[in-house]
Amino acid sequence: MNTQRILERWNRFAEPRQLLLDALLSLAIATVTVLPELWEQMGPNVWWRMLLGTTCCVALAYRRTRPDLAGAVIASAAFVHIVVDEQLSPAVTITAVIGLYSMAAYGSTWGTRAALVLGVIGGVGSSGRFYSEAPQSRSFEYNAIGASFLAALTVGIWATGMLRRSRMREVSSLRERARLLELERAQESELAAIGERTRIAREMHDIIAHTLTVVIAQADGGRYAAEQDPGAAARALETIADNGRQALADMRSLLGVLREDGPREVRAVPGIADVPNLLAVVRAGGLPVTYTSSGPERAVSAGCGLTTYRIIQESLTNVLKHAGPEADAEVRLCWGPEELRITIIDDGRADTGELGWVAPGGGKGVLGMRERAELHGGTLTAGPRQGRRGYQVEAMLPTGEAL
Repeated sequence: MNTQRILERWNRFAEPRQLLLDALLSLAIATVTVLPELWEQMGPNVWWRMLLGTTCCVALAYRRTRPDLAGAVIASAAFVHIVVDEQLSPAVTITAVIGLYSMAAYGSTWGTRAALVLGVIGGVGSSGRFYSEAPQSRSFEYNAIGASFLAALTVGIWATGMLRRSRMREVSSLRERARLLELERAQESELAAIGERTRIAREMHDIIAHTLTVVIAQADGGRYAAEQDPGAAARALETIADNGRQALADMRSLLGVLREDGPREVRAVPGIADVPNLLAVVRAGGLPVTYTSSGPERAVSAGCGLTTYRIIQESLTNVLKHAGPEADAEVRLCWGPEELRITIIDDGRADTGELGWVAPGGGKGVLGMRERAELHGGTLTAGPRQGRRGYQVEAMLPTGEAL
C-alpha cells in the first residue's frame, strides 16, 4: 500500500473527528508536561504553572474548530507566563508552537497575521528566559543571538502553517472543481437523454402518422370498392399489411436502442435512395404523386438523407390527411453545389373551391420538420400557396459529406 493511499484514508478518517483527535493530543501533552510539575518542581509557582499549562492544553483542543479563539487564549497565557514566571513551562512552550502553526493554517486572515506578529514578539521576549544562566559579561550577545534564532524559528513555524493552509485551499478547490464537473456531467447526460427522447418521439410520430394515414386511406378505399371490385379490396388489404409490417420493423429498430437486456437491432436509416419506395406507398394509398430531380445527384451525409426522407414523408402524410379527395402532389429535388432544395406542393381542396388549405394548428408535423431541418443546419418554410390552391413545403439542407 503506497503512502498516498494511506494519507487519503487517514484524511477521510480524521476530517469528521477533528475535535476528538485534538482533544486526545491535548490530553497527551498535559499528561507529559503538566503532571510532572507536581514532583519535579515543588516551588512557589508550581500551581501557577500548572494552571497556565492546563489552560493552554484545553485551548489547544480547539485549534482547528475554533483556531482564532484557541490561539488568543494560548498567546495570552504564554505572555502572562513570560512576565510572571522565571522558568518556562514545557506545556506553555509546546502549545505555543502548535498554536502558532494552527493559527497560520486554520485561522482567519487577521488571525494569521496576528499569529506572526505575536509569535515573533513572544519568541524575542522568551529569549531572556532561555539564556538567563548566561555570563553577565556576554548576556547581551547571548540574548541577541537567541532572540534572532527564536524569531527565525517562529517565522519558519508560521510559514509551515501557511503552506498547510495553501495545500488545504488547493484540495478544496480541486474538490469543488470535481463536484462541478460531476454536476456538469449529470446535466449533459440529462440533456442527452432529453434529446434522445425527443428524437425517438419525432421518429415515432413520422412512422406512425404516415403508416396510419396510408392504412386509413386504403381501408376506406377498400371498403367502398369491396362490393364492386373485390380485387381492389384485396389489393388494399395487401397494402395495409405491407405498411403494417414495415411500420412494425421500423418501430422495433427505433426502440431497439432502448433495450439493455439483449442484443440491439440495427437497421440502416432511410435516405434519398428510399424516396421512390416511399412515393410508391403513397400512390398506393390513393394520392397521385409526381417526382422530379434536377442537378447532379451525389452521395450525401446520413443526416441529410434521413431528414430529406422524413420531410417528404411528413409532407405527403399531411396531404393525405388534409388536402381532400382528388388532390395531386409533386415532389421536387434540386441539387446545388453544397445544398439540396426540397419542395413538396399540392393542389388540395380542389373539390371545395378553396384557394388553399391550412393544416390544423395543433399538429406537430410542421414543427417536427422545421426542427429536423434546423438540427442539420438547414431551413424550412411551409404555408398555403399564394394565389393558388394547395400547400407548399420547401426546405434547404446542406448535403454534407457522405461517410
